[in-house]
Amino acid sequence: MKLSSYWWDIEENLHTTPADHLPHAADLVVVGAGFTGLSAGLTAARQGRSVVILDAGHPGFGASTRNGGICSGHIRISHAVLTERYGQDYADRVYGEGIDARADLVKFCTEEGIECQITKAGHFNGAMSQKDYDKMGRQCDALNAIPGHDVELIPRERVHDEIVTDRFYGGLLRREIGGFHPGKFFAGLLRVVQDSGALIVPKTVVEAIEDDHGQTSPQAKLVRTSRGSIQARQVIVASNGYTGQRRSFGRFLRQRIVPVQSCIIVTEHLGRDRVKALMPGLRMYGNTAQLSSYFRPVPDEDRILLGSRSFDSLEPSGRSVSFLKNKLVDMLPGLSDVKIDYCWLGNVAFNQRQLPSMFQHNGVFYSAGYAGSGTVWARWLGKKTAELAMGMSNQTSVFYDAPPPRIPLYDGNPWFMPVINGWFAVQDKVNEWGFRLK
Repeated sequence: MKLSSYWWDIEENLHTTPADHLPHAADLVVVGAGFTGLSAGLTAARQGRSVVILDAGHPGFGASTRNGGICSGHIRISHAVLTERYGQDYADRVYGEGIDARADLVKFCTEEGIECQITKAGHFNGAMSQKDYDKMGRQCDALNAIPGHDVELIPRERVHDEIVTDRFYGGLLRREIGGFHPGKFFAGLLRVVQDSGALIVPKTVVEAIEDDHGQTSPQAKLVRTSRGSIQARQVIVASNGYTGQRRSFGRFLRQRIVPVQSCIIVTEHLGRDRVKALMPGLRMYGNTAQLSSYFRPVPDEDRILLGSRSFDSLEPSGRSVSFLKNKLVDMLPGLSDVKIDYCWLGNVAFNQRQLPSMFQHNGVFYSAGYAGSGTVWARWLGKKTAELAMGMSNQTSVFYDAPPPRIPLYDGNPWFMPVINGWFAVQDKVNEWGFRLK
């Protein structure tokens, strides 16, 4: 079993050549070279701006190439709850922007010639209880009222048309959602950004971002790094769940963003016929468990991928592999004898609002907190943040708002997550016992 991302085993180039030196100044400096940072840099570079994109490690080797490749643009808060909190107009705009973001991702891949096996296969979310299924009925009606959505409530007797399991009480099918190969998408995005003239600088740690009083622009910053300093007219921080805990520059973000570790497994080669027999729709999948799982056929449709929460910090343990394998077998018992070929960890990031967040603080722009749906939101909000920062925005995102509230007694170390995960596990076990008794 490889303890590395399945998405890294490709022929395309996932690396960039280190720059010989840092430039003295740039119109835009971006901190973080994942989907968000590269998208922001590309947007500015194509408007003739000088761009430097910094990354403390290898670009893209955080969440951008460690995710499950499901392009959902998912919103964790239901339309009904958003309506109750902020009004129906806001809820409609949030879910409507997901349609725009997904369409823009497909358009981008097509126009730039990025061959990443992107598809609109649809997404089926399985209800783990009758109560969850009833909520789905209300969500279905609300989403279909928003242009661009194609949502259907699937009753229990038709679940086997989507996935051959008896574990679900029914489910919600969203045909407008799809998936892609994150590694191939990142390789294509990296190529496009390099061709734009933006300078990508790996292995460069940002230590501080300070006001540069020697410049005429009030927004000008001095970005201090492990390789020297850069004067920047504008700065975008796009480090999200990989901001770290040690340096002063990231403190404002990390006190508001919680990195939550996700673990993913990929089965041995099963062959397309076996995968299709288990997943007739060959869709993207999820469920409504508190410790929810996301799963799918890999793009070649010959293996199955599943992700959920992790018990580890640096490398996957046998406990995590067993936990995820058990989740897979719980839904698809016929896979009990299947070997796991890949397992890896990655961070997703949340804020207290549980909505993607785009904001300013002290003249620095931020985009973060995609709540596990960054394959769509990261690229889209990176673009939107750059448009806003560089004065190119005709219509900003619905997610542009005040900074998320600070989390009390927190400075980047999510010490409380084991307690939360334990409580979620108890709730799931209670639901499971109810299912078994029935």
